[in-house]
Amino acid sequence: MTTSDGNRRLKAIMFTDIKGYSAMMGQNEALTVKAVLEHREIVRECLSRHDGEEHETIGDAFVVLFDSVVNSVRCGADIQAHLAERNSKLPQAEQVWLRIGIHLGDIILQGDGIYGDGVNVAARVQDKAEPGGISITEQVFLQIDGKVDMPIEAQGKVELKNIRNPQSLYRLKLDGIKFAPHDPEPHKQPWWLVILLAVLALGGASTWYLVGRPAPPPPASIATPATAPAPAAPTAPAGDENRAAAGRKINAAMAAAGQARVDLLREALALDPENAAVQNMLAMAMANVPAPSVLGPGAATATAASQPAAASSAPAAKAAAPRAKAGGNVEGETRIKRAIVVE
Repeated sequence: MTTSDGNRRLKAIMFTDIKGYSAMMGQNEALTVKAVLEHREIVRECLSRHDGEEHETIGDAFVVLFDSVVNSVRCGADIQAHLAERNSKLPQAEQVWLRIGIHLGDIILQGDGIYGDGVNVAARVQDKAEPGGISITEQVFLQIDGKVDMPIEAQGKVELKNIRNPQSLYRLKLDGIKFAPHDPEPHKQPWWLVILLAVLALGGASTWYLVGRPAPPPPASIATPATAPAPAAPTAPAGDENRAAAGRKINAAMAAAGQARVDLLREALALDPENAAVQNMLAMAMANVPAPSVLGPGAATATAASQPAAASSAPAAKAAAPRAKAGGNVEGETRIKRAIVVE
């Protein structure tokens, strides 16, 4: 027969964590410290209202114990509501979004530390929460079902790192609280990528199709102005070798930016002077390079065919650019390992 262990307690364990804390600190330490301190004041006020015991604070994270499971969930919702209100008044760079995980488990109190599988489960459940949301285990759900006025969504069995058995997780649907955007510091796409996406969207074809597409004949109804310069000497259609060389220049231009992109497209146009697609791409590239760069030494040798293309394609590129910006990439965020988690 074993003796009882007086250091064991059944507790509701809450872990909190700020989304993207390491990235925020790397970008602006002073602003991040200010935001973290403000978030701590909000969390501690909510803990006092719901009888939460702040066991430990690790950088941006809280470890909190509750005797009541219902109080732990109500406290989590209170924290997220107050942080959402704070965030709504601040620019995105100063906003703080918490993930909160809650688990009911048997823990061991030893000195100033808490140990046991229940602590590890709570920490891993927090990792599965939405920024601005709360995730709970099935043990918590069974205790609060019918006792809290919040919709709860089942997530099914979820594998948790270093936890032996998969856990059934639930997500609290916090009405009126907006979850954090996927990327708190969205990065603007470089202008040359926006133009490239616009060209592909308007053309609806791949690069090889653009290179091989013949230039349309000019409309018969448009009379040549009396003041127009003398037409250039007829140029023989580009052969297969010239088209292939022009294609290589275009591929290099896609990876370049600024004046380098303009120069490469000019070289491509010289190889395939009747290619309307190359003319359009050159016009859009020139429209996005500052005037001193465009009027450099290479500008005087631009072919006459590229000038009308610049006037006709620049508005189309501007109209297409807003659509291309919507496809921004999402940066991954750095996970913060807890010193308290038993690996």
